[in-house]
Amino acid sequence: MSLIRIGQTAPRNTSFLPGSKFDVFLNFRGEDTRTNFTDHLYTALVEKKIHTFRDDEELERGEKISQNLLQAIEESGVFIVIFSKSYASSKWCLNELVSIMERRERGRKVFVVFYHVDPSEVRRQSGEWGKAFAYHEKNAKLEREQIQKWRDALTAAGNLGGYHIENQYESEIVKKITRETLCEIIGKHCDEDGLVGKNSQLYALENLIRKRKAVLMVGIYGLDGIGKTTFARALYDKIACQFEGASFLENVGEVSKKGGLYCLQKRLFCDILLGGENQETTFHSIDYWLKDKLRHKKVLIVLDDVNDMKQLQTLAGGHDWFGRGSRIIITTKNKHLLFQHRVDEFYDPKELDSREALQLFSYHANTEEDSLYDFYPLSKQVISYCNHHPLALEVVGSFLQDQSYLQWQIQLESLARESVRENLNILRVCYNRLNQREKNIFLDVACFFKGEYEDFVTKMLDRGDDFFINRLDRYDQYCSATEGIKALIDWCLIKVSERKLWMHNIIQKLGRQIVREARNPSRYWDHMDIKRLLRTRMGIHEVEGLSLDLSESKDIHFPAEVFANMTQLKMLKVFLGCDLVEGKENYQVKISEDFRLPCFVLRYLHWHGYQPKFLPLIFEAEELLELNMPFSRLNQINGNMINFPQLTILNLSHSENLENISNFSRMPKLERLVLEGCKSLVKVDPSVAYLSNLALMNLKDCKKLNSLPNSICKLKSLKTLILTGCSTLQQLPDELKELQSLMTLNANGSSISGISLPPNLKILYLGRCQRLQGIPMLPSSIQQAPNSEFSILVPGTRIPDCFTHKLAGSSVTMELPNPDWYNNDFLGFSVCIVFAPLAKTPQLNPEILCELNNFTFFYSCGENSVDEFAEPDQECGGNSTNYHVWLAYQPRARADRCRPQEWNQIRASFEVLAYEVKECAIGLIYK
Repeated sequence: MSLIRIGQTAPRNTSFLPGSKFDVFLNFRGEDTRTNFTDHLYTALVEKKIHTFRDDEELERGEKISQNLLQAIEESGVFIVIFSKSYASSKWCLNELVSIMERRERGRKVFVVFYHVDPSEVRRQSGEWGKAFAYHEKNAKLEREQIQKWRDALTAAGNLGGYHIENQYESEIVKKITRETLCEIIGKHCDEDGLVGKNSQLYALENLIRKRKAVLMVGIYGLDGIGKTTFARALYDKIACQFEGASFLENVGEVSKKGGLYCLQKRLFCDILLGGENQETTFHSIDYWLKDKLRHKKVLIVLDDVNDMKQLQTLAGGHDWFGRGSRIIITTKNKHLLFQHRVDEFYDPKELDSREALQLFSYHANTEEDSLYDFYPLSKQVISYCNHHPLALEVVGSFLQDQSYLQWQIQLESLARESVRENLNILRVCYNRLNQREKNIFLDVACFFKGEYEDFVTKMLDRGDDFFINRLDRYDQYCSATEGIKALIDWCLIKVSERKLWMHNIIQKLGRQIVREARNPSRYWDHMDIKRLLRTRMGIHEVEGLSLDLSESKDIHFPAEVFANMTQLKMLKVFLGCDLVEGKENYQVKISEDFRLPCFVLRYLHWHGYQPKFLPLIFEAEELLELNMPFSRLNQINGNMINFPQLTILNLSHSENLENISNFSRMPKLERLVLEGCKSLVKVDPSVAYLSNLALMNLKDCKKLNSLPNSICKLKSLKTLILTGCSTLQQLPDELKELQSLMTLNANGSSISGISLPPNLKILYLGRCQRLQGIPMLPSSIQQAPNSEFSILVPGTRIPDCFTHKLAGSSVTMELPNPDWYNNDFLGFSVCIVFAPLAKTPQLNPEILCELNNFTFFYSCGENSVDEFAEPDQECGGNSTNYHVWLAYQPRARADRCRPQEWNQIRASFEVLAYEVKECAIGLIYK
């Protein structure tokens, strides 16, 4: 039996718990706790996306509150009862409690809070509670039977135990309740969300996980679409809270192909060590950090859809990588990989039986119990046509949802025809039901955009004009890309994970097959098909998208006359798919001097290793949104000969011959300018001032750049300025201090001698600035201890005097004698270290790992550059000119997940790879 999550793709409500409108129901006495404890608890639950009911939040005015409250209780999955001083005097609260305890007898979870009341008085109805019941018993309108129900409910609830709040910090109790509630909900999610085959499948896999072994690796293998990922996710959701750290890496094979294994390593590091916070930083020594830190932790890691041994070696190299009690789960189609990696246990999900197949299909078809009898014969036919395959049942069921009996019969005729041709070709029937706009979006994702960010795909495919009208049938209604993507998600053809669009391999195969069946395909992604197109030139005029991976076909020629006829070309991507190849600058496409690129409707251009010295003459690309030409041989870009009115991203990184870009006014909407590694760039044109939307300017390793124009200070949207490795850059414009928007300035390895800092700066790196004559005065944004973090790296040998808790070496401990140290006036933590390189020529920038008890954060102080942080001819070791001071601030919100209010001391420890920490310090910042 395959484990299939039915409810994930077509949720009926916002609750985590299928069948429940609300995750949590709060039962409380309003006059006691509505504006204090209950409000704090409600806020904490909602912040965790737990859909919570309280009577003053969910009910509309004018409704009969008793009927609606009973309905809300019936539709809730977990109950939190808050006993307070006047609780027993409320008949309303007591009636709710009776209903809640009745639901508990049916298996619902009840948490109890004793808020400044004695639990024994609740159980026995004594003390103030006895007085309240004496009053009720005098009320002639109340029946003794009802009063006895109240007593029984209070006794049962009081015996549950729970949270007794007397002198404890309420915030601490709120966090504990929220954490336990979330674990309960996740557990219920696994147990009650309609997972087909859940009992036997989870029981079998949990038995494997429980086997006594210090570190256990379990492999789940089988064909596409049988539920391996869903099975692994269900187990992960159920047991993740039992580990010190947990990470679920989806689509390992696809993600590593697009972004390399580094992005997966970074995600793993952030999940396990940084509490899931995906920092926007660069990890140059990620292999070291993973191996060194994971071996001390009990972790749960799921590697989903692995298809190459390198992925396993990089992400879970061996049992000795992980701490005692760790569990590693691997899903794959290739059982041989599991044998190669010496996996301990294997699991092969079984096929759905007839009952389970009917349950899965009926859910996605939204077949209610009262209509199941009528639809049962047709449902059996669908299950037969789908051959019990979970993915096919899920997709077909979604397409038949809310259709009439007659419509089912019509669709079944098509299903019958397709099932004869090929098992999963039955999905073609679902594709045929899409309108033309949705079909095109589906095919675009299948051919080009699987694994891309949803925002990027929407930007590429969506315009308010008639950009796609030529693709639409006369009677099709136009829909936006956002609407089309939502429809494809609703019909289970694509999904969104980590803000990226994903598509099952089987569904992608169907989409690409449909494209290839066209007489003249408009989309090309396979290098053999592209070579055939360029050779035969058949259907050249129909081509709208072409994506060529140079790692699959290094030697290819683009004839000028062929591309001149691609007048419908909207996307051209010539890229290097494998991030591990050497000599990236040598991967290129051969083109002739007279090559001209049609750009009438071109929206996306990525060309790795573009050979000509100049862009095509009169390059009028009015629809172009992104232009990426890394490792090009461009000499200059004459702004007067181009027109990019819609361009938002210009990336010419590592174009080592590029000397200048003139007239930026021809690309007025530019948001990101990346000129990293353009070693011949001698200046930034003053016309950059026209870029009012520019948020990032990356000039890293522009070795010949010796100054910046004053006009850069007019960039009111600029947030990040990277000048790392600009070794001849001697000064920055004085007006830079007036740039309100600038938040990150990285000038490691530059030759600047002085600097005035912008007022809102958060990140400042001035490492190895040997000509710097003085440490700049910190901007007001840092001096005032803001709500967001900051980090500073400057040359120096002393920790500032404002730190009182400091010590030689790499760790320092601060005792916390005052138990109320984590009060409302507390803002955050400040830390500082002095460090120096161990080797004469360290190859990487400082990577700093700081641990405050169980709160960990990480900084990479600069970008990866071999020669920017240490001069090869200079002694480093003990030379004080190589000493640096790092100062950082972390707001309290970043540490809340680690429950710092429970600390009685703080041990701050620091590690800087390839450097020695000479002295360290920690401080607490208050209002």
